[in-house]
This record gives sequence, C-alpha cells and structure tokens, in this order.
Amino acid sequence: MTPIRRVLIAALALCAAAAENRGLAADDAANPIQLPKRILALRGNETDQTQLRIVFDRTRDGETVAPITAWIGADYVALVDSKRMTITDLRLRRRFIVDEDAGTVVNLSLYGDVMFRRVELVRRMEIAAALTKDHSDVPQSLDPFWIESELGITGAGKLPGEVSPHRDGDATVFDYASHEVASVIPSDTAVPSDVDHAYGTFLRRLSFHPSIARWLGANGQLPKRLDFTSEARGKTEKISLRLRSATTLAGDFPMPPRLSVVLLPWGTDDPDVGLLREVLPRMGKAVIVPEDREKGIASDRAAIQDDFKNGHKFAAALQLTELALRWGRAATRCDEAASVGPCLSKAEIDRELRGDPRSGAMFKATALQDRDPAKALAIWRDIDRSDVPNGYVVDVFIARLQSESGDREAAAKAFAAAFAGDAHIPALYRELGDHFARASRLDLAWLCYDLGRALPNREPPDALTGIDDIEQQLAAHYPDLF
Repeated sequence: MTPIRRVLIAALALCAAAAENRGLAADDAANPIQLPKRILALRGNETDQTQLRIVFDRTRDGETVAPITAWIGADYVALVDSKRMTITDLRLRRRFIVDEDAGTVVNLSLYGDVMFRRVELVRRMEIAAALTKDHSDVPQSLDPFWIESELGITGAGKLPGEVSPHRDGDATVFDYASHEVASVIPSDTAVPSDVDHAYGTFLRRLSFHPSIARWLGANGQLPKRLDFTSEARGKTEKISLRLRSATTLAGDFPMPPRLSVVLLPWGTDDPDVGLLREVLPRMGKAVIVPEDREKGIASDRAAIQDDFKNGHKFAAALQLTELALRWGRAATRCDEAASVGPCLSKAEIDRELRGDPRSGAMFKATALQDRDPAKALAIWRDIDRSDVPNGYVVDVFIARLQSESGDREAAAKAFAAAFAGDAHIPALYRELGDHFARASRLDLAWLCYDLGRALPNREPPDALTGIDDIEQQLAAHYPDLF
C-alpha cells in the first residue's frame, strides 16, 4: 500500500472530535471556480480589522536573498512579493494565489497543502527507517528533526534528541543533538492578541522546527533577529532574519475583488497537468450547469427499460451501473421516488440479465475489484463494448485499477474516456483525485475533490464523503496550521 493511500485511510481514524468542527468553513468557498467577489461575500464585512505588517530582511549563508513580507490578520496570512501574493485563509481554509499584474487568482485547498506535508512526513520517515534497517548511511536531512523542520508538522514518535532552549545574553538559543540550531533575540514589538493564532501559523511555515515556532508564538514578541539552520534544500544552510519593520494598522482582507479565476497555472509539460487540462472543461460544465435530479433519474430509468425491451442487455447493465454511480444506489431501487419514471425490481433485472455473458463478466469484475484487482482488470479489459454507446462506464473502473497498478499512462486514457462519457459521476472525481495523490500531486488531487463536491444535486454519503471526513480530521490533528 502506498504512503498516500495509507495516510488517506489512517486520516479517517485520527480524531473523533473533528466532527464538531464541521461547518466552520463555508462550503461554497471550497468550489475553486468561485470568483473573488463571492469569496469576499463569504468572509463578510472586514473593514478596519487589525492587521500586522512585518518585513524581515533575509540572508542565506551570508548572501542576501529576497525579504519576507507578511500581512497577518485575525484569520489569514498574506505573503507578499514583487510578483504575487499568497493568502492563507484560515477561516475558509483556502490558499489564494493572487497575481495582480495578470489579474488572476488561483483558489487552492489548504487541506491539500497540509495533507502533502503529512504524506511527505510519512514517506521520508519510511525512507530513513529503511536505510537504518539496511545499515546504510542516513543523510542528516532525513533525521526526524530536520524532516519536521522543513514540513512544519511533527510525527507521532519522539525525536532522537531533545530540543532545548537556554539563555545566552539577550538571545535564546535552541540546541538539538548538542548542536545549536536556532537563536532568537526578541524585539520590543508585541504581536497583537487579535492576530496571535495567524502569526503562529505564519511561523510554522518557515523552515525551523515546530517546537521552536511554538515557543516564538507563545513568547508574544516579534524577533528582532532570528538565526536558524535549515536542511530544506538538501544541504545545511544558515538562515538569518532581521526585523526591518513592523506596523499594526486597520486593514481589509487583501484580495482584490476583480480578478479572473485560473484553475491550472502550472506548465503543460507535466503529464498529470496535461490530463487534468484535458478533462477540466467537462468538469467545469458539470459543476456550473445543474441537472434536474428527478428528470435525470427518470430519463435513465426509461433508457434502461428501452434497452431491455430491445434486447440490449449489456447496454442496460451499463446504464444501471451509471445510474447508481451518478445519482446514488437509492436511485436504482423501486421503493425510492417511484414517481420519477419506470422502475424494474431487482428480481426483474436479475431475470433480464441472466445468461448475458458480458453483464455477468461486469458484475464478476466489480466483485473482484478489491480482493483481486489484477484479475478484475483483466476481466474489464476483455469485455467487448464496441457495440454499446455507454461503454465509457467500463472506463470508470479500468481507470482506478490501472492507476493503482502503476500504469499511469493507461489510467490517464481511461480517465479521459470516462469523463468524456459522463462528467457528473462523483466517484470519477474521487478516483482521479486519488490518481494524482499517488504521484504526490495533492494540489491537483484536491482540485478534483473540490470540483466533485461542487457538483449540483450531490447527496452524501457518496464516494467523496471520505474526503469530507479526512479534512475534518486534518484540521483537528494539525490545529496550528488552520
């Protein structure tokens, strides 16, 4: 089982208390197609709220690099540079990348960012454990302290050594494994209590250990000077931050109201981005253009009855499967909303499909998906669907199995075919998201999960309900990042 699959499963069992956090973020904000005006409306009136603006001059191994400029409000952190602003919105749990010159904004999931850190933590810890077991040299960057420092989160186990602070004149010095790893000289400027949580979140996104970030946050004073060692770029570097300015003012949430939404700002050379770019138009249309649930179910049921009447048994079996995938299993039962079209009972369907070899093969493959995925995939591939208009339903199942087997190129073709057939199936968004997650593209994964949950007429529980739960578990387990 891959780290991402293991972590996604484990996340479901992290903390039962997470359920009480449901509803903190507005559901509409998780739709990455939302315009800035809608985002600002969701946040409400924020005129004259406390905002701390800080600038740190920065050097790396004595060489001057770009300064760090941050605008910190009660529930957001905006990192500003000459080209763009990245806003971490702790209330809506989104990351907005604003490019005012281009007039664009990208709306990303904060959960995807935190899950990436979690997955990377597990992956690197496993690599370090494997090297240790083989009696191989373990690079310093794979020491748990440095892994946690770069990723800004802590693992379940204890560090091999203690992180111990001690005073040295005006400075507080932090040692790890008998080596100095950080030194802090406080300024006379206090962090406003209105923004102390967001300030702590800002600290945890710098490349020093979360325990040091926690100490700095609790200290309540901005550092006049902060020196620390980093392994974030695969080599030991000395980073120095010197406070240039700190201003507290009354400010608004720093997102311009008139920007175009961009879903994929990344280059097209990446095959994962290429796949998502191919299917995004269909996803976007499915999200934006609502379908009438009752009419849809009635239409599908009528098509199933017509297929049976005309002897197209395999087409009917595919239509039945698509009906369940799109509208939920309840839509296939005659005791549910019987007024929305003709309905055949399970006994009638079994009688109609008895003896049809392709339908039998399809149901056998479905039953084997989890127990024997290789055999299931072989069955799916062998099914002749050249004479049916809805053969793309088979691609829904093939895409998942090929992705899980590691055949990403074949999986991409199957996903493209499935979305071309029906982009309203919630399970497709979950499976495509998982496909990207297996390659550690959690940004693309959460874009798929978000779009799937924005589908009109979505009625949980469905294939994406597990993602809803994982997000709540992440927020409960890593409160310092939300």
